[in-house]
Amino acid sequence: MKKLFAVILTALLILTACGEGEKPGNGGGEYAEGYETARMSNRFSNLNLNGMFYTEDYDGNGFSAQRLWFFDFDSMRSALMCAMPNCRHDDPETCTAFNMDDHPTVVGNNLYFFRCGAEWDKDGKLRQYRYVYKAELDGSSRTKIDVIEDFETFGDLVVKGPVAYFTALYREQEDHTGVYTGYEKAYICSYDFEKEKFTNYGMLKDGYGASGFITGEYNGCLYIRGSYIEDRDGYKNGAEWIDYYRRLDLESGEISDWDMPISSLNQYGNVKPMFASGGFYGYMDGENAVIIDSEGNEMVFENYELPDNIAAIPINGYFFNADGGTAIDLSSGEIIKINKKAIPKDSYVLCCYNGDYIVYSQFGGANFKKVSKDEIFGDE
Repeated sequence: MKKLFAVILTALLILTACGEGEKPGNGGGEYAEGYETARMSNRFSNLNLNGMFYTEDYDGNGFSAQRLWFFDFDSMRSALMCAMPNCRHDDPETCTAFNMDDHPTVVGNNLYFFRCGAEWDKDGKLRQYRYVYKAELDGSSRTKIDVIEDFETFGDLVVKGPVAYFTALYREQEDHTGVYTGYEKAYICSYDFEKEKFTNYGMLKDGYGASGFITGEYNGCLYIRGSYIEDRDGYKNGAEWIDYYRRLDLESGEISDWDMPISSLNQYGNVKPMFASGGFYGYMDGENAVIIDSEGNEMVFENYELPDNIAAIPINGYFFNADGGTAIDLSSGEIIKINKKAIPKDSYVLCCYNGDYIVYSQFGGANFKKVSKDEIFGDE
């Protein structure tokens, strides 16, 4: 394991010095020409440099916790993010693979991540904190560089260049007891790792059970949706959730209403799938899928269902629908059958790397496989 980690760490160090035309963090994949898109950072996709971070649960030695792993797309092998010699990887006080599971992100030659904390103030209020850490690429030499106050939890997080954008929740709690009242405020924020600067762009919505989720980026804007209940009685009694839709302009930092079409409702009254990534925006119009490019040109696909998977985004000029066994060629609008053996059930195309495609399981872990374009579009 130590030897494998050394190989992966060397690859990380080499790739941090990539050329201007390369795109670190998207696995070498191509997006719409001339378009740099924000990338997801979650358990479905956390691409950094030549691979991906993922976590697995550790249960032993009297405690349970998550350990951080890195999967290398060159060697197609994984290693725990710990370079300590002779480490048993079972002690969070000594093993650096622990306590880095909150959105680990590589920027430059450093690894950044968050950790949460809380403490009572003199007035009996439970104050929530999010600490920002900077470390070497192997997780060592950790330094707390900043503290973000009064947000109990982060929601979705995406990364563009050195900046992480995320939804954050303030959760109201009773004084002296810390009992959660149900009232929340959802915000959209960012953290610039290079400048070590936190920015709160403003509140998206407040209400009981308020939430915020980033659908993705399209033409320089983040599209964010969420839901809430207006009053406490309704929250307690199971009132109907109210949806809201917002947009953040990444250049101006202004929040406005969502300005793109919103998918139709399914039979259960829920909004059908949508995506925004790589210079494309997709939504469902009744039974038809509609995909809009960065110039506003529409492609309509009759009786075609977009997959309900947040990791289903355009990759290398294609939109892969593993559930439906097809891919859309975004340059021509052609629907192409894909080899289901190349993309097994409950898997999806994660990225394109050096001409091949990385396929990942929805169940996480080290369930990666590399397949060629010929394999994906070949006969079963």
